[in-house]
Amino acid sequence: MLRTAFVFLALSWLGAAAAGDEGSSDLTGGAHAPENPSQRIAPADFWLNLHALDLNVYGLSYHPNREAVHRKNLDNQFNPGLSLHYQLVDYERGTTFAEVGAFEDSGRNWAKFADLGYQFKLGSQWKMGGALAVVNSRTYNGGTTFVAMIPLMTYDLGPIKLNATYLPRIPRHNEIAAFAFYFSIPIVR
Repeated sequence: MLRTAFVFLALSWLGAAAAGDEGSSDLTGGAHAPENPSQRIAPADFWLNLHALDLNVYGLSYHPNREAVHRKNLDNQFNPGLSLHYQLVDYERGTTFAEVGAFEDSGRNWAKFADLGYQFKLGSQWKMGGALAVVNSRTYNGGTTFVAMIPLMTYDLGPIKLNATYLPRIPRHNEIAAFAFYFSIPIVR
């Protein structure tokens, strides 16, 4: 599923770039050169806004029930991984986004996910909301793919965003509650 999403994203980008090259002999794909040379050039009909794309870098987690995580061998608190975060719409009151990625979870298995979410803007730097995620990992839900609602809080520092989420204990699905922390880096500044 994760590979399919990345392949779709790459092929869509290449298709949009190729479509912009039709009838144009310059390297801009038919777009006019910007006044600011550091600004990226894209075809006028290019649907992917690179300024709305972030790279999420995972991560740390913290499990409040220390005894249970050691007993169940779910004590991995360093959870490296990556995902792409794409801001679909930026409203005055909030943002809608989609993500796809993978990280090493607390049971030392790879958790793969895709989600769609919304965050309310709380001032100029804080956002709070959640995402509806499709998740697959051998650690959770007996290894069966499942859908979960994930709360999310973000603090925007400008060049990076700090993110925190809480994964509650849900019997038979997620046996140990955890807090997770990661940051987001814009692809284009």
